Amino acid sequence: MTTASELAVLRALERAGNHKVPRSERGGLKDVPSWEIYTHRPPVDPSSLDKLLTHAWDLPAAVGFSEELISALDSYTRTLLASGHAFDRNDLQRVLARLR
Repeated sequence: MTTASELAVLRALERAGNHKVPRSERGGLKDVPSWEIYTHRPPVDPSSLDKLLTHAWDLPAAVGFSEELISALDSYTRTLLASGHAFDRNDLQRVLARLR
């Protein structure tokens, strides 16, 4: 479940990065993976998170992720975007450990 959760979070971060900074506006960030774009910009305003994460959890829901897991992943992703901190596998594992 850790790998699938990691992929889901990275995909959500990628979607948010692509919404926040379109390819045409990336300039010097062209070599930065989409899921890391947010770390090179000011933190996301919390009021923008719903828009940036629209449909981000549709695929995990479709493949059977529980509502509890999606909620935890969404919370973790929102924290990263609002703080500007980079994704960290160990942090995600701590989030997942709280669900067990």
